[in-house]
This record gives sequence, structure tokens and C-alpha cells, in this order.
Amino acid sequence: MILFVLIPSIILIAIYLVFLKKRGWEEGILKILGVILFFSYLLQLRTNLAIDRTIALEGGPLKPFMTILVVIIRWFSGVVALVGITAPFFKSNKSFTNIMRFITPFVLFLNLIFFDANNLAFFGERSIYYTEFKFYMIVLGLICLAIQSGIYLIQMVRQRNLPTKREVGMMFLVFVLLLPTMMPQASLRIFFGKLGSVTNDFTLIHRLTIYFSFLIMPIVYIYLKNQTRDSKRLFFIVLAISSVFQFLYIRREGLAGLPFHLCNTALFLMLISFVFDIKSTFYFSYFVNVLGALCAIILPNISADAFTLSSVGFWYNHIYAFILPILAVAVGVYPRPHFKMMRGAIMIFTIYFVSMMFVNAWFNNYTLVDYFFLYSDFLTEKFPFAVDIKINYVLYFTGNNLVFKFFWLYDLLIYVAFIALMFLAWAVYDFLFRVADAHGALRIKLKKDKMDILSLRKEMQGRPLTEPLNLEGENMIKIENFTKVYGNSKKPAVDNFSLEVYDGEVFGFIGHNGAGKSTTIKSLVGIQSITSGRMEIAGYDVSKQPIEAKLRIGYVSDNHAVYERLTGREYINYVADLYLVPQEERDQRIEKYVHMFSLEHAIDNEIKSYSHGMKQKIVVIASLIHNPKVWILDEPLTGLDPMSSFQIKECMREHANNGNIVFFSSHVIEVVEKICDRIAIISNGKLQGVYELNKLREQGLSLEELYMLHATKESENERHS
Repeated sequence: MILFVLIPSIILIAIYLVFLKKRGWEEGILKILGVILFFSYLLQLRTNLAIDRTIALEGGPLKPFMTILVVIIRWFSGVVALVGITAPFFKSNKSFTNIMRFITPFVLFLNLIFFDANNLAFFGERSIYYTEFKFYMIVLGLICLAIQSGIYLIQMVRQRNLPTKREVGMMFLVFVLLLPTMMPQASLRIFFGKLGSVTNDFTLIHRLTIYFSFLIMPIVYIYLKNQTRDSKRLFFIVLAISSVFQFLYIRREGLAGLPFHLCNTALFLMLISFVFDIKSTFYFSYFVNVLGALCAIILPNISADAFTLSSVGFWYNHIYAFILPILAVAVGVYPRPHFKMMRGAIMIFTIYFVSMMFVNAWFNNYTLVDYFFLYSDFLTEKFPFAVDIKINYVLYFTGNNLVFKFFWLYDLLIYVAFIALMFLAWAVYDFLFRVADAHGALRIKLKKDKMDILSLRKEMQGRPLTEPLNLEGENMIKIENFTKVYGNSKKPAVDNFSLEVYDGEVFGFIGHNGAGKSTTIKSLVGIQSITSGRMEIAGYDVSKQPIEAKLRIGYVSDNHAVYERLTGREYINYVADLYLVPQEERDQRIEKYVHMFSLEHAIDNEIKSYSHGMKQKIVVIASLIHNPKVWILDEPLTGLDPMSSFQIKECMREHANNGNIVFFSSHVIEVVEKICDRIAIISNGKLQGVYELNKLREQGLSLEELYMLHATKESENERHS
């Protein structure tokens, strides 16, 4: 009988060598053989095998040792068939190619040596196996594998392309990882007999299976996330084909054996989706079948021992239906769905649901069927309150000697509950998407930070990283060619902006609303990124030395955001902790500034009880608690009463007189003119000029007049452009 495989294989390989090799038809031949192999393996399934009657190596057609050997041969044969089906379509995958070159010949050799034992295991002692259709499908599959393996070996010899040790290791690793996908479902019972436990009602084996269903996903995700899209698609196609093979492993008879259960349908939809890259069927599986599979995993409708064919098959089917769509989106094989896609999924599910109501009512005239659990008592046993609803609200229709029975209210409640669960599932998906985005952003940031530190070490030339990068800029703010562009905007918010501010100065930064003041300040204090250019605080590069730069900044934002459930003292101490201010120093400064701003009566009250001006004062104190070298304020006087405004201006002047830098923005020209040493005017994101207030006074030019000159000039330029 070995000649059934050897002679056709040798003849076809000879034809390939003589007639086809030179014509470059290898890829096409391999793909055709892969398709034939798929259908030949498919047609071997749905059969009651003689060996599957074996329990704990007893009661089967073979002796124990031969039983073990034949099960392993069948197992390995399934894996190489899976590789033979997919490898021709993903020729860049070296592991699959090497499996076809080196492992497949070994598996074929085992099949030929134990050909008779295999047939006995498949067909039993009394069967004349060469009269069985399945026998010829097995032979056809082996011939396809033999020809494929021969072509791959010929290619290797011709190209003189032997695999490296690493590639050989990867080949064996991939083969081992593929073994669970094609495990014969009867093998657990054949080897070990009955487990003595059922995978339902949250028994230990049921809980372990649930844990596995969830834990396998992050493991696969970590493995796949950095693979190419082709490698990811290959992974999902292999599992989708395996899922269909595993579903068809068990012979299901009659109307009840049709794949109309939601998760059974999902297996075929996923195969179509992954092979032909069809998004509509995939997203139906994503929105509907994942939820159905999860419900089945938590509430399985099985009562047989965990090692029986039906139980093992149940878990294969539902775990595949649960994890594959989720993983396909997680690793980027398919883009994340939009909420609008839910409508299409609901519509298709509605059609499916109504169809199953009709099919159940129709088929139950001939045999017992229960698609989507609409007919049996499975759900009512889990939820007893639904018993009366099911029994008391029934519609009957008759025709052609058939009775169509619909549990209309019960079915409607199931439908509504499932739709509600779909929306709940979307909320979970949305949360996980946001978690994934945050995790991805964190990974990118950590990678960037690592590269920045390496670059900084190189620039520091052996100096400690805590020293300023620019030693000459220790007493200044330095901005060079700063540009900031938001998102996909073509126009920069700030364009090629350069400025230097020195210690001892109160420096005013003025411009109309939207001129670019807050954008510049937020980049300077490290709240937002710098598109291009460079910013330094006391010699520390804001981008390359962000922590050191921020330690030297006191910042008062334009919205005085604070933790309002804290008291004023608690909030100031919280900020002092961030800056590692010693207790004695912070106590002295708190006492000084609380007295300066007349907050003695309110400092120990919750901030939510404060007025606008009091909140602003607390923010000012918190920004000064570490005595920063650079004090930056964004519109600090907006909305303050005259007394509060005066106190903050006095504080700004005092801080500059102590050898520090005060840099603040405002569009109130009168305030800037009174307290500033120098000012910069910005308009439409561009620096218009830097001026000394003393020189302006000497020239008899007020700041308001200067500002209006720039505004008029800018308006004329806009009209001409």
C-alpha cells in the first residue's frame, strides 16, 4: 500500500524536474498543492475513527505502544498539513519553509512505515480501507506533502541555501508551538482515560480553562506585536484553518449538526475574513461572536467529562472564537473599529437571531435543535426567573402539517440582553484601547528618554548630567529658533522665535490674544513639546534635561489649577515635597508669603472655599516655595482685585531684585510698563521686537504707542498679503 503514495509522488516530482522547473512555475505549483491539501484534509474529517474508541490505551484496534505512536503520527501529520497549506502563500517565512524541507519528510516516512497501522486506526479491523473515500483523501494529502517537500528541497540544493543554526532552532520552536493547534481531540482520552471532572459550574478545570482563555492573549500579543504584518496574518490564517479543522474533527449528524450556533458560524467567518481579508465579516465576529464565545466560556452547555471529544471540541471552538478577533485588532492586523460599525453588527446579528428563531421552530418538527439556546431549558436553568416568561408567552403557527412555536417574549428578552452586552463590550473595548494607547505612548517615551540620555551623555563629554549643558547660560533664559506646530496644522503657532532673558530682570511678554504667548510659555516650562528649536533654563536644555530644568522653574499658569480638596497649607507642602524643599526652609517661606498675601485666616481652609484672588495667591506661593531661579507667570494678574494685583507685582519685583529671573506674559500694557525692565512683543507667532523700558521713556515713547505701531504695521502686512 506504500506504493499508493510513493509511485505518484516520484512520477510527479520527476515531471516537475524535467518539464516545469525551468519555467518558474514553482510558486504556482506549490500554491495549487496547498489548496488541494486543504480540501483533502478537510474531506478526511467528520468521521468516527476506530482509534477514538480507545480509553487509557485500552479497548482500541491497536496495542498500547502502537496506539501512542499512531496518535503522534496523526498529530504531526496534521501540523505539517497545516504548514503545507499556508507556506506557499507566505514564502518569506523561513520557519515554515524549513519545516517543509526537514520535518515533513520525517513525518511522511513515519506515515509510510506505519501505513497499515494508520489504516487500522482510521478504519478498524473489519474495514476494507481501499474502498473508503477517506483513504484516497489521506493518500492524496500525503502525495501533496511529498511533492511540496521535494520542491522545497530541490530549491534549497539549487540555491545552496542551507539554514543557519538559529533558523533550525526557530523551525523546531515553531513546530512545537503549532502542536496545540492540531492536537487530535480524542488524544487526551486515548492517553489518560476520563479526567473525572466536567468543565462547567466553575469547577477547578473550568476555572483553569477560563484563566487560560484570558492569559493566552497577552502572551500571544507580546510575541506578535513587533512582527511584520505578513507574519501576523500567517499566524491568524493558521489558527483560523486549525479552528475549522478542529470543529470538523467531530462527526455531527442531522440538522442539529449544522454550524448554526453563533460560535460555530464564527469559525467559518474568521477563516473567510483572514484568508480573503474581508473586514465586514471580521467586525461582525469582533462585535458579536467574541461576546457569544465569552458567554459560552463562562456558562458552557456541556455535561460530559472534560477529556471527551465533545468537551475538548467545545473548548477549542469557543476559545478560538473568543481570542482571535481580539488579538487581530490588538496587534494591528485589522484597524480598531469605530462605534458606528456597531450598527452594522447589530443589523447582521438581528438577521441571524430572527433566522435562528425560525430555524429552531422549523427544525424541531423533525429533531431536537437549539441554536442560540432559544429552545432548550439551558438558560432558564441558569436564570430561573425566566421560566414563567418562556412558558406563558408562546406563539403557535401551523402549516403543511408543521407546528412553528415561538417563545416570543423570552426570545425578545434574550435579544435585548445580548444587544446590551454588546454595548457593554464596546465600553470595555474602548477602555482597553485607551489603556493600549497609554501603554504605547509610554513605551515610545521611555525609548525616546533612553536615546536622549545617551545623546546627552555624549554632549556632556564626561560631565555629570546634573550640570547645565550650556555653562555660559546659567543666569538666563535662552530661546533659539523655537517653532511650535500643533497637529497637522500647516501654520505654526510660534515661528522661529529667539529670545534671551537675564537674571535680575522682570521681563514682560506681550501680545494680543492668540499671539503665541501661552504656547511659548508652555513649551518653556515643559508642558508641551517643542517642534523645533531649543530652549534653556539656567543653562539646562528643556528637552534634554527636563527634570533639572523644571527644578529651577516656578510656574504660575493662566488657569491657577489646584487640588481644591486640599487646604492651602497642604497644597503648598505637596508642591514643596515635589521639589524636595527642607522642612525648615518651607516653613519660613510659607510664613513669609502667607503674611505678605494676608492669608493667615484661610491657609488651613480647603481651597474650594477660596475666591479667585486667593487661589491665585496660593498658586504664587506654591511656585515660590523652592525659591526658583526662573519664575514664569502666564497672565498672572487677570481678574484680580487691585490689592491682590499690587501684592503679586511687589513679589515679582522682589524676586528679580534677589538675582532671579521673572518672565511673565500679559496683554495689559499698563501693568507691563510699570514693573518691567524689558519687554518682547509677539504677534501671530513671530517676535516683533525686544525693548528696554528706560530707553522708551527717554525717547518719549509709551509702551502703548509702541504696541499700536506694531499692530498697525502687522495689519498693513496682512492686507498686502
